[in-house]
Amino acid sequence: MSRQLNLRVSDEFADRLERYARKVGRPMAAVLESVGTPALEAAEADQAFEAEALAAWEEYQLTGITVPADKIDKMFADATKHAKASQKRQGK
Repeated sequence: MSRQLNLRVSDEFADRLERYARKVGRPMAAVLESVGTPALEAAEADQAFEAEALAAWEEYQLTGITVPADKIDKMFADATKHAKASQKRQGK
């Protein structure tokens, strides 16, 4: 199922999007979705990571209990893996 969205963008952005869509032979909506999906996924992952870090900090402030270094290492390794996968999907 799809929905129609009305977005207000600058004339320059709209012109660039239209030119690119014509160049690749795809509808503007498809181009927006293909480039927007990875960006949205990355933004959601960043927000989730930030929320998790804040929750961990608040728990530490309440309890004084620390997280073992190996758990921190795994958390950062997972975040790095996700960031690299995101970059790869975006073609960077």
